[in-house]
Parts: sequence; structure tokens; C-alpha cells
Amino acid sequence: MITLKKLTWNNCFSYADDNMLQLDDSSVTQLVGTNGTGKSSIPLILEEVLFNKNSKGIKKADIPNRHINNGYDIGISFAVEDDEYEIDVVRRANIKVKLFKNGKDISSHTATNTYKSVEQILGIDFKTFSQIVYQNTNASLQFLTATDTNRKKFLIDLLQLDNYVKYFDVFKELSRNLSGDVSRIQGKIDTINKWLTNNKLESIQLLPKLEIEFINEEDEKTLRSLQLEFENISEITKKINQNNLFKKQLESIDLQKAKAVLNVYQKEDTSFLKETLGTWKSELAHETRMRDKYENLKNSEDMTCPTCSQDIDLDFIEAEYKEHNERAQYNSTEIKKTEEKIEDIEKTNYNVKKAEGYIQEWEELFRRIDKDLPEEVPNMLNLESEIRELKSSLSAKKFEIQNIIDRNSEIDRHNTRLSIVEEQTEEFNKELKELIEDLTRVEEKATSVEILKKAFSTNGLLAYKIENLVKDLEELTNEYLAELSDGRFSLEFIVVNDKLNVNIDDNGKQVDILALSAGELARVNTSTLLAIRKLMSSISKSRINVLFLDEVTNVLDELGKEKLVETLLKEENLNTYIVSHGWTHPLLDKIEVIKEDEISRLDGQS
Repeated sequence: MITLKKLTWNNCFSYADDNMLQLDDSSVTQLVGTNGTGKSSIPLILEEVLFNKNSKGIKKADIPNRHINNGYDIGISFAVEDDEYEIDVVRRANIKVKLFKNGKDISSHTATNTYKSVEQILGIDFKTFSQIVYQNTNASLQFLTATDTNRKKFLIDLLQLDNYVKYFDVFKELSRNLSGDVSRIQGKIDTINKWLTNNKLESIQLLPKLEIEFINEEDEKTLRSLQLEFENISEITKKINQNNLFKKQLESIDLQKAKAVLNVYQKEDTSFLKETLGTWKSELAHETRMRDKYENLKNSEDMTCPTCSQDIDLDFIEAEYKEHNERAQYNSTEIKKTEEKIEDIEKTNYNVKKAEGYIQEWEELFRRIDKDLPEEVPNMLNLESEIRELKSSLSAKKFEIQNIIDRNSEIDRHNTRLSIVEEQTEEFNKELKELIEDLTRVEEKATSVEILKKAFSTNGLLAYKIENLVKDLEELTNEYLAELSDGRFSLEFIVVNDKLNVNIDDNGKQVDILALSAGELARVNTSTLLAIRKLMSSISKSRINVLFLDEVTNVLDELGKEKLVETLLKEENLNTYIVSHGWTHPLLDKIEVIKEDEISRLDGQS
């Protein structure tokens, strides 16, 4: 049994500091207040402290009171069986969550892991918690209006039958693995059978090898001797031909002419002339700019100086123009002379360098010529003919030997294959026997697992379990519905494969649940919710003492409200909070939610 005890909060939604609600104080308590006072915020605060989320999807940034803007704090104490727990949540820039068990801090390092611990302690997830603890006219119990498939899934989660689904997944995975094992083993068996068929031996007789007649060593020695002699003659011939080529190249060089050039001319340095040429060109550019400047002044229509505003002296301008023009012409003449002189020197330097190259090449060729070598090459035709005949004879003999070697290799491969196939056939027959035994064992196991998979499928034990629980749920729901509707309505659950259908009976007539009025739907919803909670109390440890019915009474007439209160007062271990605008019952405890100056507070708690 989970008993939620004291809920405290600061600066949540429209509330300020020091708010407290004793959740286990009274069996039925009314929360009364006008629209916007903060009545419906209380179950959301409860959801936030227990699960770090709320059923309306309100963001964390919108939870703090915007008029105070200082974060928020929430705390709750609750008991699970004999253990006492406390949760303290402090959210400013980030969240800090503390979880205490019997006074001992059992918090994790992160808020996420701490909340995972809370969910494990409660034994119920957020979705289920929100549906069985908080009901209002806008978000009532989704169980009745859900699709048939989702309705069944809701019952599986709510009644903690998910272990059946987990077992089904385990057996399904095991069945898949075993099927894979069967396919793998069968594949090996097929491979071995195919190999045995393709490698069936018609004869196991080994073939004898052929004798090899090797080459006479004297013939090979004679060939090597002739080849060595031929190589020496060839080398001498190469040297003679190369020496004759050097002589021809030497004769093609006119050494005296090259020496005559060096006797007459020497290399000269042109760097000074090039620097002088640069100076002349720089002065020419300066004189040209000055000449053009005075020429522009001479041809200008405005003869006034732009700087001093006095008249320009034309004679002075003419004299300056003439002087700079003459200097420019002189510079041009000197530039031409210098360029011609540089060109003559560079031509001479080129001829000198060329003559030096000829002399260097002549000297190099002269050094490389061997004066002791003759100019005529020796005759090698007879030696080549003898070598050719001997090589042909040896090649024919080697070809014959190679054929015998190749044939012996084929004989080796044939004999080796016979041995390998014979040995492999014996091993494969042994392995085939083992594989057939393995296949039989795995197929038997796969058959057993398939039976278990079907047993734990939605059509097996789970369907049987749900069908029995649904009958109990149907009976409990109709007990509550008979009280709340004076026997007018009854409800029937029908399990069909993976679906759970709902039939509503109104005095003997079938009615679609979506065709019910708001008041009628509230009676059916409340009856089903109370029945689910009572069923959970009998089969599950996740029994929770708190229920919020938000604005449910608004759609009920006076008799319906009285019936609801009478029903709730009979419930054991249930602390119900009826949230309404103004309707009150004289026998019920009442807490007013008052909002003044944009701040909400609770009034009327003992």
C-alpha cells in the first residue's frame, strides 16, 4: 500500500510560500474555489514531485509563480508498506532532488536517476498514476474511450501483467534464435551432403609416377663456356664501336677555331653598364615628366597659378620646357648607346662561352679514347651458330623433362586428392551423424519454446488472465455504476484476441460510450476508475490512497452528487479530493482555495 501523506510547496503556479496539504487526513475532502484560484494546480504539483512531469505538459519554466520569480520548492512524504519516504525538490537554475528512506538519504548523483528510484519504489509509471489519481472533465479516464487494442494494453500495464509480455518477448527471441540454429545446422547438413555427392570416388587406385631422364652436365658446361667466350667478344666489340664513335665526335670539333676565339676575346662584366642604363632611364623618366608638365602649362587656357593666383611667366615656361626637352633627348641618346654596348659585350661573352664549351668537350672526348683498341671488330658468326645449336638441343631436352614433371604433378594431385577425399569423407560422415543428432535436439527444444511462446502470447495465458480479471473489473464497475445511476446503466467487457471491447447498457438498450451525456459519462468513468483502483488493491502492491476528482460534480445533478459522496465515503484506504467551484456537502471536510493579489492559498485545513 502506498500512502501519500503530506504535500508542501512554495511558489508553484499561482501559490506563494508555505503551502501544505495533508493527503491522508480525511476520506473525502472538498477543494472549493472559483475559476483561476489554483485548485487544479495541486494534482499537477503532486505529479511533478513524484515523476518530474505533469499530465498537462506544462513546461518547467512556467511552473514558478511569475509574480515572485524565485524558482520553486516541492516536498512530499509517503509510506510504502512499513517504510517512510520523503522527496524534496528545489528548482532554481537547475534541479536538486533529495530522496530519503526512513530518514536516510538514498538519492542518486543525478535527478534523473533519483526519479528512476522513486518510480521503482512506487511500482507504477507516470501514465498509469495520472489516470488513476487525477480525473477531470477534460482529461477523464482514457481507458473507456481508448481503442480496443490500447484499452487492453492499458489493463496489462495497470494490472502489472507486463511480465507475461516480457516472457513472451523472451520466448519469442529464444524461438527466433532456435529457428536460426535449426537453419544453421540444416545448412551444414545440406553442405556436407552436397560435398559427399560431388566427391563420391569411383576408384581409389593410386597412379605411379614417370621416370625423369636428366640433362647431361657436360652439355651445360660446354654451353656456359661458349656463352662466356661470346660475352667477352661482345664486350670488346662494344668497346671498339664506342671508341670509334668518340674519334668521330673528336674530329667534328674545330679546336683551333675555338682557341682563336679565346685568344682574341675575353668575357666582360656588364653589371656596371646595366646600373648606368638604369640611371639614364630614371633621369629620362624625370625629364619627360617635367617637360610634359611645362608643356601642359604652356597650352593651358587659364594662365593663372593655382597656388599663388599670379599670372604665369610664358618665357620662363618656354625656357624650362626647352631645357627639360634637351635633357630628355640627351638621356635617350645615352640609353641607346649603352644598350648597344651591352648587346655587343653579351654577344662576345656568348661566343667565348661557346668556344670554352667546345674545348672542354674536345678534352673530355680525348681522355675517353683508348688508343690501344683497334678500329675493326672481331667476327662472332661462327661462335653464335654453335651456341644456338647447343641451346636448341638443351631446350628440347628441358621441354621433355618439364612435361614429365607436369605429368607427375598431376599424378601427385590425383593421389593427394584421393587421400584427402577419403579422409574428409570419413570426417564428414562422422560430423553428419552429430549434426543430425543436434538438429533433432534443437528441433525438440524449438517445439517446446514455441509452445511457451504461444502460452505467453496475447492469446494465451495473458488472454486467460485478463479475461478473468476483466470479469472481476466488470463486476466491480457495475456495483459502483448501480449506485451512481440507480441501476440504470450496466457495463460489459468482451475480450476478443488482442482487443478489449466495451458495451454500455442503458435499461436494456446498447449505447455507444461516445453517445453518453457529460453527466452519464462522468458516472461511468468514476465507476470504472473506482473499480480499477479496488481491483489493483486486491492484486497489486501499487495501491495509492489519493484520488482527485476535478470538476466531476459540475456535470452531475444533485442526486448524482449525493450518490457520489455516499459511494466515496464507503471506500476504505482512499482519500478523495472533490474539486469544485462552489458546491459543498455538509458532511464533508472543506478546504477553500483563495486567491488575493495574484497569490493563491489554502484555507480551512485542520
